[in-house]
Amino acid sequence: MTFKSLPWWGQIGLAAAGAGLIVFSQYKWAPANLAAQKAQIVQLKESLEKKEAEIAKGTQALAKQEQLARDIAALERKLADLRQILPTQPELGDLLKWIKALADQTNLELRVFGPGSPQEQEFLREQPIRMEVHGNYHQLGMFFDRVSKYARIINVENVKITPNSDRKVRATIVSSFVAKTYVYRDEADEKKKKGGDA
Repeated sequence: MTFKSLPWWGQIGLAAAGAGLIVFSQYKWAPANLAAQKAQIVQLKESLEKKEAEIAKGTQALAKQEQLARDIAALERKLADLRQILPTQPELGDLLKWIKALADQTNLELRVFGPGSPQEQEFLREQPIRMEVHGNYHQLGMFFDRVSKYARIINVENVKITPNSDRKVRATIVSSFVAKTYVYRDEADEKKKKGGDA
């Protein structure tokens, strides 16, 4: 017996029974299927939120890393600028020669000229240079003016000016002072030297 051989009301009944069976099966098993799908959706949403949070943290870390790289570059530029105005230990000899030549150029007679004991500071070594010159006010003023325009930092301190009592010389004044320069201490170089000496 086939579906077509059934009377019309039988075909309708059989079709209605099939549809009812399909609806019943969907109704019976759909909630379990739907609950599993909902649980899977919730799990996927949580996983997505975690991944998005990780991406946000990574983006913030990258932004901080880029900012730190910019800060380091700026500090390195500042350090390079400071190195331009602070001599290193090997350049100190050239600076002393320059000061002596400057005294000669301004016609000051250099009587005392000697580096004192350096004073250690955090990144610098303060290098005092004791000086005594004989000349006149104009020559001393020119000397100080040229020292002030030097590219390196040189501070002149403890300036004492007295009349020259020796009438045999043409100098009208005697001036003693301390010229201080600052030597850059490169801690990495100092560690290498200490390591090499050991």
